[in-house]
Amino acid sequence: VDFYTPAALVDLGITPVGVVQSYFDDGAAIPEHYRSEVTDSGATSIGEYYELDVEAVSTTDPDLILATDDFLPLDDPLRDKLESIAPIITFKARDGESWRTRSTELADILDREDALEPLVADYNSRRDEIAERYSDVLDNETFAVFVPTADEWGTYADTHFSTPILRDLGAHFREQRDDEINENGFPNWFSYEELGRLDNVDVIFTPVTDRAVLDKVEGNELWKRLPAVRNGLVFEYIPDSPTGSYGWALENLDALDDLLGTVSAAR
Repeated sequence: VDFYTPAALVDLGITPVGVVQSYFDDGAAIPEHYRSEVTDSGATSIGEYYELDVEAVSTTDPDLILATDDFLPLDDPLRDKLESIAPIITFKARDGESWRTRSTELADILDREDALEPLVADYNSRRDEIAERYSDVLDNETFAVFVPTADEWGTYADTHFSTPILRDLGAHFREQRDDEINENGFPNWFSYEELGRLDNVDVIFTPVTDRAVLDKVEGNELWKRLPAVRNGLVFEYIPDSPTGSYGWALENLDALDDLLGTVSAAR
């Protein structure tokens, strides 16, 4: 009943009988490998993670319901209805390490450590290889993931769920002011009159979800004055950044390998 654990299950050789609607929708930030694995298996859509269809959950007749604490906290009244269907295991979701701890805990619970171990080894080896290849960039540049909307902007912290693999590679994130992130690691939002806050970042990554919004930002005079912009060090961020599992993390390592190569060539 969440966005992440279907991928963690697939890594362990288990296909869930029900998944959230995101796995059936084009444009969701989920690697195609995981989308096709669950949809081709005949899995049932159980609504979206923020608007579950309890009746659809029931029709899948699950032995176990997996959840995360962001959309199904322990005090959510919906839990009583779901627990009448099957036991619930709840994992942490929105921090920089949750993708890793969720994967390892799930493997332990389901006695599938043997299935996870090769992925862990591959991830660690690939991460270290990329970190060494781009050590000059990672050690000497500061990074920000800049998120524009039509009227406001924010930046993801290094603990955000969309930045863990970049951080795991050893990237140094720009120092954020106290008012730029909230207690959950989510960005606070600012008007474009405050773009000068980004004068302390060398390299800007930005998810391109709306080209018209980014075009508007690029025409902003304050944006044009930023060091990263003047130096041509603004790049599109990796598309499936909210990492859900070790296999997902490996795909993001490949994407970051390409991205850091582009950054290195542009410096």
